[in-house]
Amino acid sequence: MTQHRTGTDAAFEIAEAGVVVDAVPAMFPGLTRIGGELVTSFSTVPDGWPGGTVGVVRSGDEGRTWSAPQIVATPGEGQDAVLNAVALTTLRDGTLLLPYNGVKWTPGRGVGGRVISAHLLRSTDGGRTWTGGERLDLDFYSPAVYGEIVELADGRLLWPVWGQRASGERWRSAVLVSTDAGRTWTVGPTIAFDPDARLAGPYASPEVDGLSADGNPDPSVTNDPAFRPHSPIDGFTETTVLDLEDGHLLAVLRQQGIGGDTTMRLFRAESADAGQTWSPYEPMGFTGMSPLLHRAEDGSLLLATRRCAPEGGPDAPGVEIRRSHDGGRSFSGPLPLADPHGYRYTAEYQCGYPAMANLPGGEVLVTFYSFAPHHGRFVAWNKLRLL
Repeated sequence: MTQHRTGTDAAFEIAEAGVVVDAVPAMFPGLTRIGGELVTSFSTVPDGWPGGTVGVVRSGDEGRTWSAPQIVATPGEGQDAVLNAVALTTLRDGTLLLPYNGVKWTPGRGVGGRVISAHLLRSTDGGRTWTGGERLDLDFYSPAVYGEIVELADGRLLWPVWGQRASGERWRSAVLVSTDAGRTWTVGPTIAFDPDARLAGPYASPEVDGLSADGNPDPSVTNDPAFRPHSPIDGFTETTVLDLEDGHLLAVLRQQGIGGDTTMRLFRAESADAGQTWSPYEPMGFTGMSPLLHRAEDGSLLLATRRCAPEGGPDAPGVEIRRSHDGGRSFSGPLPLADPHGYRYTAEYQCGYPAMANLPGGEVLVTFYSFAPHHGRFVAWNKLRLL
């Protein structure tokens, strides 16, 4: 199982692989540590397809075995689905915060017609029981959740979101801000926005987008190995933010069509004042989706992403991880994560959305969703050993 990746600035390997959740369709995992346990969140449908719920599982043996799934959020009145994506966080006082979206489909308008609301669950007993879940009243038209909430030294919380601040505009990346441990939120600074973003080319037309001819979602199509949804809005999307200490923050952003870019490069931005203002965004030297930044026990930074691999392109689908020893200014080459069953992906959307947590002894557990033929998507784990 061990795979090695070495270079001038990094050396790490995949030591083990296993399964977190396969009893139900499971995607978009979040991962956090609370005391002696690991908690993973997951969604049961992709991208808010009708019927989606949000669940959690727990592990008391560093990820080797996991509890039965516990569904903690279901669609409310006027909603077709709920959806969580990566955003599961433990605060310093031991409170777990689990953000999720409520999704309502507008008949005939496809993915671009989804109406999205933001919600937040809270647990004070390690994820066994949850409270909250009410719709948050925000000055943000379409706040899609993604990325772990950042707890700053002064107690403020920064919650990365992306979407349309106003109806009709392109997607932007921004943060919500809380000064009362996540009980109330206001819309904070924009991290990045391109009002003219437009993605052209073959990536904008997936082979199987999950919509019927009438523009409505077709739940049966999501098990197709080639399924990949696409929205025509474009702009900055999934954003991961990491506190580099001393008030400095690093954000890595997924994007579609920024400045006319069709290569799906990741972008980055920095803040030197604890998230109040952000530097101009700039492209990174590689492509990727569903980015997740994490600090290992040795202080190095890890960046896990889904590989950009559109149909017919030269790159094989997969999830990969890079390492930085200079605070995220540069990253090593990628190490591919391993499907626990040895499956080789045939389509991009069969995997993705990594999350990470530190293990004793300096190792790192990485969760992500994977794919099994005739079964569908499930949550897997890899153990990463830093050398």
